[in-house]
Amino acid sequence: MKIRNSDLLFVRSQHHDIDEAITASTGEYVHVAIVIDEKTVIHATSRFGVVTQTLSDFLKTFEHADVYRPTIENLAGVVTRAQQANQRPYNFSFYPDDPGFYCSQLVVMAFADVLTIEEQPMQFGDGKQEISDFWQDYYAKLGVAVPLNKPGTNPSQLAHLDEFQLVGVL
Repeated sequence: MKIRNSDLLFVRSQHHDIDEAITASTGEYVHVAIVIDEKTVIHATSRFGVVTQTLSDFLKTFEHADVYRPTIENLAGVVTRAQQANQRPYNFSFYPDDPGFYCSQLVVMAFADVLTIEEQPMQFGDGKQEISDFWQDYYAKLGVAVPLNKPGTNPSQLAHLDEFQLVGVL
């Protein structure tokens, strides 16, 4: 399938502990990247922060991705805005005012000039607890409170916006 700049690549759980915690709290997608061109993506990862990678390296890590295409116009600045964040740190806390970016936060920033994406109260439950054991441990290690109900975004939320349509799978 042919991808083009500003497409979004959504990744489902790779069955890591954090992936399982994310899907339990927010839905089917655990990660999102922005296509720069047919061979390159930019995304925010815990390992590298905001990084530009070849599509082939991205797919070595994530294997498959659902491709969503923006249905809006005037996308010329999306990639440029995303690239301005290249090499910024990862936002491990997901707090809206912390430095750096998490994956969907990068997308929101990149599309800000052409699309207002409303933040939602962040959730960290697992269907049994308001804050799952995983997230309690995660934030205890960070030494900060869980940002329950703080404004934020997540990949599944973005995938369900009317302004992005599923066009294929890589």
